[in-house]
Amino acid sequence: MKKNFYCYMGQDKKEYFTLPTKWVPLHFVEAEEGTPVPSIEEMTLEALSSPVGTPPLQDLVSRAQTIAIIVDDGTRPTPLTKILGTLLPAMVDKGFTREDITIVVACGTHEAMKMEALEARLGGGVVSNYKVVQHNARQKDLVPVTIPGSQKVVRINPEVAHAGLKVGIGSTLPHPIAGYGGGPKILMPGVSDFDFIRDHHTKYVMHPRSKAGVTEGNPFYEGIVKTAQAIGLDFSINCVYDQQGRVIRIIGGSMEAAFAKAVEVCFEKLGHRFEEKVDVTITSTYPHTHGPQIFKGLSAPDVVTKDTGAILLVAPVAAPMSADFLNCFRQIKEKSHDNPAAYIKDHLAKGMAFLPDKSIDFNMAMTCVFLRPPIRTILVSPMISRDEARIMGLECASPIE
Repeated sequence: MKKNFYCYMGQDKKEYFTLPTKWVPLHFVEAEEGTPVPSIEEMTLEALSSPVGTPPLQDLVSRAQTIAIIVDDGTRPTPLTKILGTLLPAMVDKGFTREDITIVVACGTHEAMKMEALEARLGGGVVSNYKVVQHNARQKDLVPVTIPGSQKVVRINPEVAHAGLKVGIGSTLPHPIAGYGGGPKILMPGVSDFDFIRDHHTKYVMHPRSKAGVTEGNPFYEGIVKTAQAIGLDFSINCVYDQQGRVIRIIGGSMEAAFAKAVEVCFEKLGHRFEEKVDVTITSTYPHTHGPQIFKGLSAPDVVTKDTGAILLVAPVAAPMSADFLNCFRQIKEKSHDNPAAYIKDHLAKGMAFLPDKSIDFNMAMTCVFLRPPIRTILVSPMISRDEARIMGLECASPIE
């Protein structure tokens, strides 16, 4: 039988499958094939020279003596090696020495990347020739920034705080709580302090407008923007993707204007209208392939699948789930006396993290798991065992068929 459906497991890797003959496929969100796109380097140059909402970057750098280039970490698909390979020589050509430029990895509350992974992400020549720092949300020398119109103070990475020019690089993708990732998120949570991130996330995660594809009236997103505006970002570089995971546009400019344009293109390329809920959804978590990030892959199917239906979640993870993350499920169940939903809701209502000693993405992953609709979910992943899936509240099968 012809295998005429597929899920993406990577940019150039599809997993094909057939459906039972009596099933009616209501939606197959198939990727556009064969559409040529410029190279990453060409799109980067275009983003730098023809930005939206701000003068070209070459005009901005003349006003600064030091530059902080803020980049996302390995949990995101941003092609940083090629972007930095174009951006850094342009900075040097404008008279900046390598000592004037600091690259800040916006880890948020994630763990720092190991050196081998960092070199692969940024380029070995970058790590050896430029100052590279990885943000630590708990470090003692974070610099306080007051958010106008409120009594709130966020503490940020000192390399970012003291830079004469701040350039952010990230990926604009649907985000299950913030609406879309990228843009202002490079600053908050990217280079912000743990307590501020925790308070923001726990306060707004349960708001009904805090969901994928929504920015208007989304307090989670709006809080990020206000914080990022207080910190300041002089130039924002945003990668937008198609369904294959290819970068199809790189949009540069002011934080607000460039991100708004990136969101518009993202919605145009990845948005799909459902007039009804379906019985079964088969979906891939790609490009979310790192640990807790895979649960972002449930945000769309949870909305379009009937509570009495099922989701087949294909997860091409980059590495096995950490024992630390899996143990969090046991902790929540034990502390809640096997009533995790009520336990988590109670903590969130009080503005408290229910895993106070763990990264915020661990906490957010738990909300995705324990507060989602009661839809049967079957995980297909080469690196996640049946026992590990069970710990996470999922069934397990392999292969898709």
